[in-house]
Formats: sequence, structure tokens, C-alpha cells
Amino acid sequence: MPKIKSGLWPALSLLALTSCVPPQPAVQTQPGAPPGNKLAINSLPGWAQDNTAAALASFVLSCQTILHMPPDQALGGDDMAQEAAGQAGLWQASCTNAQAVPPGDDAAARSFFETNFTAYAVPGQTLVTGYFEPEYPGAKNLGKAYTVPLYAKPADPFLADLPRADIDNGALNRKAPVTAYLSSPADAFMLQIQGSGRILLPNGTTLRVGFDGQNGQPYTPIGRILVQNGAIQPSDVSFQSISAWLKDNPTEAKSIMEQNARYVFLRPLGNLPDDQGAPGTLGVPLTAGRSLAIDKSIIPLGTPVFLATTDPLTNAPIERLTVAQDTGGGIQGPNRADLFFGAGPDAEATAGSMRQPGQLYVLLPNPPAQLQQAPQQ
Repeated sequence: MPKIKSGLWPALSLLALTSCVPPQPAVQTQPGAPPGNKLAINSLPGWAQDNTAAALASFVLSCQTILHMPPDQALGGDDMAQEAAGQAGLWQASCTNAQAVPPGDDAAARSFFETNFTAYAVPGQTLVTGYFEPEYPGAKNLGKAYTVPLYAKPADPFLADLPRADIDNGALNRKAPVTAYLSSPADAFMLQIQGSGRILLPNGTTLRVGFDGQNGQPYTPIGRILVQNGAIQPSDVSFQSISAWLKDNPTEAKSIMEQNARYVFLRPLGNLPDDQGAPGTLGVPLTAGRSLAIDKSIIPLGTPVFLATTDPLTNAPIERLTVAQDTGGGIQGPNRADLFFGAGPDAEATAGSMRQPGQLYVLLPNPPAQLQQAPQQ
């Protein structure tokens, strides 16, 4: 938002959204992916059962930003994906058609995607993780209960490049703006991992914070360190287990966290609707269950991506159309994806444990000459 992201995601990929997990299992990556084999969109697993209108709403949010970009604005992508969708101007026709589809009309949304896009399976198995917006009590001002600062990015480039250990030891004290104060160093660290969050203030209001850059230092996933040290079993690594260990072992936690020199700066985001996430790398609010963080050097931002994986808590299928709206420092290569789950306890429970095998299918816009007008009602 982190996960990152982004926005959080200029982003969050900001940060490595899910890089708190141990080394990733090997995945079968093939050169030049994606895209891979072309297939009919209506043959995607679970396509007919998905709430495609919800995906279309997220796609339209992307279009509202993309259509205001210069036509040659780069959105990323590699090879065929870059040629078909790597510049803002290549989205003009499909975005215009998307805005003509009646909101909430699932059949019309499904027809729109089937008409305007071609699906390609990304070769190899994908590792799918999750991110969310954590909620922590905090305050805007330093106080007895809240002493751990969350810094915004300093204006001084030298200060903006300091490693985490220096920042933790006060190098930015009175030299960088403080966005908020938390009570726990572990909470501050985990909030940075996600790249955005919600600070529950003493007066009952909520301060939304999001990615404001990072210090450019190397990222070291502390989940890997805790596994190597025998503190956590590989099968038990999750957002929750790492957070709990840090809080239960405050003396050792500081040195563990400082082995990750990367520090993520966070800024206030202003008033955002409760049901919207922080802006991702594309600059649009993230949508729970529909926004995906990808490697934009492979998949262009704005691209619809059908995701087929499973829920880590129930093992139920997750088969849905998402939109590539974010990036993440730990999301690299064609076989990595990070699904945004929103905010709250349920989002934390699922996203914090999400580390599932899956399959990605990218939907690339058809050339304008091939497009027909999407059904209108």
C-alpha cells in the first residue's frame, strides 16, 4: 500500500507492500511474460459469476485519471502489453466506452469487457499476497501516550536519504514535518509496510495517512530475519505474527526493525470516503477487492487483470476481475501480485495471511479500429 500501493502508491510500491514475508516460493516464470496465450474472456474461471459491474466501477475511476493525461504519458508494460496499453492515449476508446455503460449493470459490464478487450494468460504460477489499511490509535500532537512520530518527507534531500536507524535515533527531530504520533514503534513500522492507514484520534475522528516517498535505502524483509533467527516458523509468518512478535519483544524489536534500512514517509490524505482506499500509484482511490498492485514494468497501470486464487482463511476460490492501480517494492516480475483488501478487522485477517498461488490473466484493449461501441441502455 503496501500495499503500498502507491499514492500509497505513487507508490506503495511504494514500499514493499508485502515484503514482510520470508523468501517467496519458486514460481515458473517464462521469458517475455506477459502476455502469454490468448483466450476468450468468457472462458476465464468464474467469469460468469463475478460481479463485473464492481470491477467496471474501479476501471472507470482509472479512466477518469488516464483520460486527463497527455496521450504519450507512459503507464508501463513490456513488449506486447506496452504496445497495446503502455500509453494513456491507447486507453481513449475503451475508457470512452466504459463511461457509457450503465453503473451497476452486471450484464452490460460483462459485455463491455468482452467487446473491448482480449485476454492473455500470464505464463507461470503467480504468488498472490494482500495488503490493507491498518487502524491504530494515535494523535496529531506529541503527548504522554503518543510518542512515536510518523514523519512526512523532509524537504532537505540529505535528510530524506537517512537510514531507518538514524531516523529512529532522532535525526529528523524538529527537522521534518510529523504527520502523527503513535504509541508503539511496532505499529509505526507495520503501518509503513502497508504504505497507508487510518489513525484513530482521541477526539473520535480518523486521520487518513498515505505514502509520501521513501528514503531510498535497501529494503530488508524482517519476516525473513525472524524466520532465520527461529523466532517465527515459516508457516506462521503473517502481518499479525510479525506485529505480535515485535510488541512482545520490544528490546530485540528495535534492532530487528533497523535491519530494514528503508523508511517510508507518510502524509495526511485529507478527507476521503470511508469506503475508499488511499490513492495508489495511478493516483486513483483503491477499491477493496478490486485494486491490484503489480510490477508496472511488466503490466501497464490501468490494465484490467483477472485474478484466480484462493482465500487463505477458507480456501474458497477468489476469481474476480481487478484493475492494476498500484505498485509495490516487493512486487516484482510477472508472477507477483498484491490484492488490496480495504480496512478493518476482516481486511486485516485476510490480507495479513494472504500468500497464495494463483493465475493472472491480463485484459489488453483492442485496437480502436476493432472496437465496437459498448452496449448502452
